[in-house]
Amino acid sequence: MKTKPPARVPLLWILLPLIIGIVFGRLFPFAHFYLLIGPILILGILAWKASARQPKQWAYFVVSSLLIVGYCYTNFADNKNKPRNNFPEREANLSIEITRLFEGDESKRKGIGKIIATETHLEDIQEAKVFFSLYPPPDSEFSDSIVAGSSIQAIGRLRPISLKDASSNGFLSYLANSGVAFQFDRGIVLSTQAQTNHWNSRFSSILSWANDSLSYGVDSDSPYTHAYTAMLLGIKSELDDDQKTLFLQNGALHIFAISGLHIGVIAACGHALFLLLRIPKAWIPIPNILLIGLFVLSTGGAPSAWRALLMIACLYLCSATKRQSASLNALVLSALICLLINPLQLFLAGFQMSYATVSAILLYGVPLAEQLNAHWNPFESLPRKAWALTHKSIHNAGRFLIGSFAISLSAFLASSALSIIYFNTLPLIGILANIILLPLASLVIISGFISLAFASIGLTPIVSLFNHAAQVVLWIMHALLSKLGAIKGSHLTFSEPPALILYLFLSILLVGMLLGYNRNWDLPKPYLWALPVVYSGLCITVAFL
Repeated sequence: MKTKPPARVPLLWILLPLIIGIVFGRLFPFAHFYLLIGPILILGILAWKASARQPKQWAYFVVSSLLIVGYCYTNFADNKNKPRNNFPEREANLSIEITRLFEGDESKRKGIGKIIATETHLEDIQEAKVFFSLYPPPDSEFSDSIVAGSSIQAIGRLRPISLKDASSNGFLSYLANSGVAFQFDRGIVLSTQAQTNHWNSRFSSILSWANDSLSYGVDSDSPYTHAYTAMLLGIKSELDDDQKTLFLQNGALHIFAISGLHIGVIAACGHALFLLLRIPKAWIPIPNILLIGLFVLSTGGAPSAWRALLMIACLYLCSATKRQSASLNALVLSALICLLINPLQLFLAGFQMSYATVSAILLYGVPLAEQLNAHWNPFESLPRKAWALTHKSIHNAGRFLIGSFAISLSAFLASSALSIIYFNTLPLIGILANIILLPLASLVIISGFISLAFASIGLTPIVSLFNHAAQVVLWIMHALLSKLGAIKGSHLTFSEPPALILYLFLSILLVGMLLGYNRNWDLPKPYLWALPVVYSGLCITVAFL
């Protein structure tokens, strides 16, 4: 697979040893990690002295120091809440400022918040992050004022989230690795205080307006309308159980999470909009990032959305600095920034899915598409200048399908092990499904963007037109998935797969892709096509054992 020369990505010398150190910090915790600060300083001094004349020794000292930094940083993050893990679970009366609400049924309110007031004997846990799952008072319903930014007073069971929870693959692992120190449940909300933050109130109003605009002119109770608002605004609770199962089993539930697909499409639409408004191209990143930021905040500020926004910002930065392969450098830079902010993000499913998938696409999918497209020439005997519209359409459609297949294949490979680990399922039909579903989902998001743009200036007939267009596309997606889901063996299910072995396979896969990319994929073709077959086979075999 010979392509253009591989790009230089110097930040990998920082990112890779840091990741290895973070992993070792989780696997082999050390309570007195601060004793390693001395060796870090010594290695730093040695690297500085060797930088001028001894590049090999400089690299050795830098990599070694970063390994220890990652190890210490993970131990520091894991131990930050350790003193609060020592007391047993108990009943507590807390006041919590809500920072994020999770979707769920109407009988409970679930989310993450910050403890702002406690009983006297629990004052040391103020300012700690807490996950809450609470019922309304007896014979009453929840107030509409319970939104992000508001505060609640509640009584319930308070239990610490331990380091043991962080090592699992369940929801408690997500909470622990997100910096949440406590779980507060089996209780009721006593009172609610409305939002005091003007900006949170404004963003909630924007979300409500967007929901109403996307439902304008169409049946608000239609399953396609629910899927439409779920896809555009990330409100998965709009989907019924049958829809969730349909998309999950076909490997397409990810299109309802505000993540890279949404942010990428919104960024492209915003870029085109600002070009139409005659804004100088060099200045477009500023308003476009602000537009994406408004979208992220208005849809709840999910971590995956912030990561995607960071990737876009880094892409603009790398493009402005004329870096080789701005996309690959932007990916590495954004991952490095995320881990410097919180090293425990490395253990979150969303982080792993995002960066593993995009890495595989850039390292394997894009070169594969370039190689396959180089052999796609259905009208080789006909000069290009003589091509009619039909010839051009066939040629471009073929290139599009080839590129979609290569990207879908690489994304499937990178997500296979993680899908087995976190969801205990592997959608075998996902490769073919995503070739069609991702472009269709992009059309839905573009329709929603245009609908909201015209809704903001009051052109309701156009709003209704694009809402109906999105409904048609969603009907096609549902019909397609229903057919694919009916195919016997379209997905596999597993019970307690060996996570460590699957993580090892994924690591080997990504390292192999990096080495292949660095060698310009100058390898025999059988090895290239054996990669997806052998890797998928190994993951499935190990998961079934």
